[in-house]
Parts: sequence; structure tokens; C-alpha cells
Amino acid sequence: MNPFGLATLIVAMTACSGTTAATPTVAVTSTSVAVATSTTTAEMVTECPPAPYQLSFLPAGIGEGTLDPETLEPDVWTSVAGSNTTFFPRDDGSAAVALIRGTLPAVDWPGEKGEASIDGTRAAVGPHRDGTWVAGWFEAPGERCDLYTMVFYPPWSPADVEQVLTGMNRVGG
Repeated sequence: MNPFGLATLIVAMTACSGTTAATPTVAVTSTSVAVATSTTTAEMVTECPPAPYQLSFLPAGIGEGTLDPETLEPDVWTSVAGSNTTFFPRDDGSAAVALIRGTLPAVDWPGEKGEASIDGTRAAVGPHRDGTWVAGWFEAPGERCDLYTMVFYPPWSPADVEQVLTGMNRVGG
């Protein structure tokens, strides 16, 4: 028990007993520790520009509908500050694909993953427990806006995921 707890206990017991007791004396020791301090300034995270890729293949019914990104709930994939997400809708208005610039996949693959080539760049790709298929890659020099994630919201067949990825072409910056 620390000295302050003992003093509190004695005072409480004295108050309850109705008798007068001597006030306990408690010695308090203070120690000074030198701590190194540093000052940092927080930089505002700037948003990356849209991903410079063109998708030459999308399965039927994808990329045809309209989608209001403001109505989508950010998820583990699309909620990274400073990233820029381009959504490709299904014809029913739901999200089919999210192409995200400025982040690698937010969670690691729980199982096996494969490799794909995205316009000559190696990418890791695989299914996740949440039902999505995800690809992640980076380009030199590897700055934040050189990191990419592509999320395929269910349902997707592995063959269609592969065809979309291999049919991507880098266009511009």
C-alpha cells in the first residue's frame, strides 16, 4: 500500500471511530527526471491525384451505372487520409471496383496470394475474408502517391479479376 493510501485509511478510521487521533506524518519524496523533448509540426496530408490507369476490360454490367461516392460508407480499403479513390459501379448502382491511389492494401492477406502484372508492374493479388479480391502494388520511387490498391467488391470470379488487372494501362502521371 502506498503512503497516501495509509494516510487516507487512518483518517477514515479516525473519522468513523469518533475519537481523536494524532495526525499521521507522511514523508513524500519527489524525483526529477530529465526528459528530452522535440517539437514537430504536423503537415497537412495532401490528396493524391486520381490513379493514372485506364481499364480496358470490365465484365458486362460493370462501369455502366451511376454511383454517387458521397453515399458510400468508407471501409478499411477506401478510408485512408490523402488517398484518391475512383469507383466503378455495377449497373444496379453498387460499387464493383475501387481503384485507390495513395495507399497499399490496409490489411494483409490471410491466405495465399498470387502475383499479377499491371502494365509491367508486379502486383500481389488475392481474396480476403470479407469477400473482396484485392490487388496491391507500388511504383518507383515509392512515394505515398506511388502506392496503389484495387478492390473488387463481391461477386467476382478469379478469371475476371485477372483479366481486369492484366488489361490495365498506365496513361499519364
